[in-house]
Amino acid sequence: MHFQTPLYYLGKLGWHAVGNPMDSYRDYRRGIEQRAERDIDHILAIYDVLLKFILESEAKRIIGSESGIWQEQIDFGNIPDAWIQFNKDAAFIEVDLDTEGGRVLRRKFDNYTRFNESGGFHNRFPGFPFKVLVITTTEARIEFMEQLGVSNDIWFCTMEEFLREKLDHEHWFALNGFYALLASKQKEV
Repeated sequence: MHFQTPLYYLGKLGWHAVGNPMDSYRDYRRGIEQRAERDIDHILAIYDVLLKFILESEAKRIIGSESGIWQEQIDFGNIPDAWIQFNKDAAFIEVDLDTEGGRVLRRKFDNYTRFNESGGFHNRFPGFPFKVLVITTTEARIEFMEQLGVSNDIWFCTMEEFLREKLDHEHWFALNGFYALLASKQKEV
């Protein structure tokens, strides 16, 4: 009756191995312990996406949703699941598990578009292209999102296809067709 999903997180050694400062581990662990169970699937899906970028590209910088930067310095109405700089490209990451309705999604997409068109994005991320990568559940969900009036800077892909194909595969769908991310460099494990 009170079953909880098993929770996996980095231990101290793993935290240090991926390059995080040891003095911030306690806060990381406390945040994991306080996270609501309903958020677990979403967090794990975000980690799947970020791990693919880390393994198949030269990931240089990741700003996750837990970073205070989104409220303190770059408040544009959204808290992205992540922003990642990789190779010579960069993108906002939004992982959608088909839990948000049309009004919420439209507001989120409108906020991204305003942030770009106002010059706010280029002021805070100079030299990087504006792009939002939305990884979602099904092609039907993509079709639903496209009807919300999104821009060509918002690209969609299903999680299944994203995880199956190489990172630079031309599987990102936007208003004006299919796109590929800049060529990626496979890391050896």
